[in-house]
Amino acid sequence: MLLLPGAAGAAQADSLSTDTVKATPWEFSLSGYYYAFPETEDLVMAVARANHGALHLEGRYNYEARRTASLFVGRNFSFGEGLSVEATPMVGVAFGDVQGIIPALELSLGYRALDFYAEGEYLFDLNDNSGNFAYTWLELAVTPMDLIRTGLVAQRLRPTEMSLDVDRGVFAQLKPRFGIVSLYYFNPFSDSWILTLGFELDW
Repeated sequence: MLLLPGAAGAAQADSLSTDTVKATPWEFSLSGYYYAFPETEDLVMAVARANHGALHLEGRYNYEARRTASLFVGRNFSFGEGLSVEATPMVGVAFGDVQGIIPALELSLGYRALDFYAEGEYLFDLNDNSGNFAYTWLELAVTPMDLIRTGLVAQRLRPTEMSLDVDRGVFAQLKPRFGIVSLYYFNPFSDSWILTLGFELDW
């Protein structure tokens, strides 16, 4: 077989690219959240994620709505050194009590001990346009040491019986080697308080 110099270089590059893809490990995480409300029924939420290089897969339950599951596929982007940026645009489908199409974005910015995390989506309800809604989660945090992360949090949920459109609060996380344990306190010292206990396992 005769290869021109350019073709040989391309063949070698393709081989290296294939080897790199094969060498890229899968990364998995499983998260659970328990939401306690003052008057509404409590809620348990679950999120599973899988990453393989640029590929991002995600499954959720009780996230967009109660008794509703969703599946997403997206692409991971990462760049920057002093200021690090990670972004994952996704598209997903919801099924269960709510059926819809969901464009979404997960974004994180980091600079030294400070970081900002944002998660947003818009659900297009396939059964009722009035059921369309936007969901947002925001965190502004500091990590004074590897084991602890703490800061401010805000969220906008699917319309509920709660009196506030946007919940604001504080949070603290412990980050042992196996994952993350979190406690969120929204709308503190008010009748619209929400307590959220979360965990994340990574492997």
